[in-house]
Formats: sequence, C-alpha cells, structure tokens
Amino acid sequence: MKEKGISAVILAGGGSTRMGRNKALLQLGEKTMIEIVVDTLRPVFDEIILVTNHPEEYSKLKDILFVKDKMITKEKNSLVGIYTGLAIAKNPYTFVVPCDMPFIDQDLIDYMTRQLEDEDVIIPFVEGHYQPLHAIYGKRCKDPIKKMLEAEQYKIINFFHEVSVKTIDDETVKKFSKDMKCFLNINTYDAYLKVRQQWK
Repeated sequence: MKEKGISAVILAGGGSTRMGRNKALLQLGEKTMIEIVVDTLRPVFDEIILVTNHPEEYSKLKDILFVKDKMITKEKNSLVGIYTGLAIAKNPYTFVVPCDMPFIDQDLIDYMTRQLEDEDVIIPFVEGHYQPLHAIYGKRCKDPIKKMLEAEQYKIINFFHEVSVKTIDDETVKKFSKDMKCFLNINTYDAYLKVRQQWK
C-alpha cells in the first residue's frame, strides 16, 4: 500500500570516484542497481524523486521525477541531496536512500513509514550508529540543513539537535533484515563483484 504524505528520494549525485564508473547503472541479475532500488520503493511511495546532475543517464526509468542539486557546494555530499529532495517533494516527508543500496527491505521501509507521528526524523540507530541514508526526513529539517550547507558542514547527523528524532533500534531492524544487509552500500568495484556473485 502506498504511503500518503511521504515521497521517496534516491540520491545519485555522487561522483562514484571509488567505483570508477556510475555505480547506479551496474547490473545485478537482469536489472541495474538503480532499477532494483526504484522497484523496491515503487509499491510504497506515490512519488519517487531521483537527485542527479546527469538525468540523461537514466532514460530507462519511467514515472520518476529527476532533479538536480538545489545548491552548489564545495564538496560532493549527501546532505545537499537530502535538502534537494525536501525542497522538491510534494509531500511533507521524504524517505531518503542512496542508489547503491540494492538490499533495502520493503517491509522495513513500510514499517518505518508507519511509525511516523509528528517527528522530524525517523532513523535506524544500529550498533551504535545512525543510518542517515536510510531515513525519513520532514520539511522542518530543510532550514537547519540549509544553514549547515551554507556553513560548509556536511555531516548529516549534525543538525539532529535542532529537530525531533525517533530511532529504530537493532532488534527491530533485525526482524526485517537479520544480517543488516539492508544498509550495505556498494562503493568499490571489488564490492560490486562480490555482491554480483551473491545475487546469482
């Protein structure tokens, strides 16, 4: 069932410097990573936004809103992608995920959306760490994020003290993703080859 009031934002604005190519377009089975992420999100959200400065590379994707970064920053960073998604989304909340996380779990994401009350952020906090690229952000986060970007501060969790945050704990996450693979990023070509082998 699609969640009203929440958009999905996929971040594909990175330089893929460690990978040496656009990792979103790498193949896993019959689909690219970006197609896998989109297909996982589509049943849950009524709006999917892809933040990328190269929308021409994603012509295969349909019914997606392509947007470029709303701010120019000195360094490549995910925070500007979150800000862009919040600024563009038609809904008051956005679920943010990167393009290189192919093991995201639809049931966990759906669970997180159903926990939303009046918080500004809903985020997994597992093994002592936040997972800021697998989280829900409300529009009230936009101004604190903008201030950080203007100050050239890019660590996502550094604005959390200015907003209300609800966490999802380890035990809950493990009900959906026992090995926490849902948070696995594929950043290097060696990591991609390993995952491609597992995918078979």
